Amino acid sequence: MTDNFDFLENDWFFKKYYDKLGFRFWSFKIALNLFLQSKETLIVETGTIRMPNDVGGGNSTYILGDFCKHYNKRLITIDIDPKNIELSKRETIDFADVTTYITSDSVAYLQRFTQKIGLLYLDSMDCPEESDASNAQQHNLNELKAAWDKLSPNAVVLIDDNNFSNGGKARLSKYFLRDMGWKLVMDFQQTLWVRYNNEQGDKNV
Repeated sequence: MTDNFDFLENDWFFKKYYDKLGFRFWSFKIALNLFLQSKETLIVETGTIRMPNDVGGGNSTYILGDFCKHYNKRLITIDIDPKNIELSKRETIDFADVTTYITSDSVAYLQRFTQKIGLLYLDSMDCPEESDASNAQQHNLNELKAAWDKLSPNAVVLIDDNNFSNGGKARLSKYFLRDMGWKLVMDFQQTLWVRYNNEQGDKNV
C-alpha cells in the first residue's frame, strides 16, 4: 500500500523526525497517517511556527508542509501576528507551493472559512503549564467550534500542549469532542481525536 506510512524504521518521516520531535513524534505520525488514509486533501493549522528550527515547540508548520509536499496535499497556516507569518514563510520556503499563509485571528478566519478540513491542528495562543490556562482553553474551544461545520466526514483533530497540570489548552475541547461523540486515539503531549461514524453522527453545536 502507498496511502499510509510504514510503521517501521524505514520510512522518510521516521528517519527525518523521530530523533527531533520527542513526545510529539507518534501523535504527529498517527494523525498524519489517518489523514492520508482518509483521502482528504487539506490541513488547517492555527498558530504558525514562531521561531527558527522550533523543535521544542514541535516545528509543526515545517512538518506539515513537508508532509503536504510529499503527498500532494495542502496546508493553511493561520496566525494573528504578521511577524510570525513572515518568519514562517522563510522557515518553510521549501513548501511554499503547498502552503497558504494567513494573517488573521484564527476564530474569525475559521468562522468564514468554506472549505472542507481533513486535519485540524490547533496550537495558537501560549498556554501556561501550571497557572490559570482558562484563556487559552476557551480560545482553543472557540477555534474548534468555528471550524466544526467545515470538518470533513473523515476529519482528524490534533491539539498541542495537552498534558499540563492545569489541563493544558485542550481541556475544554476534549470535553466538547467527547460530548459530540468523537473518539480519543491518543492523549499525551498532544491529544488526537477522530470522528466516530455511528448511525446518529455528530451532535449539533
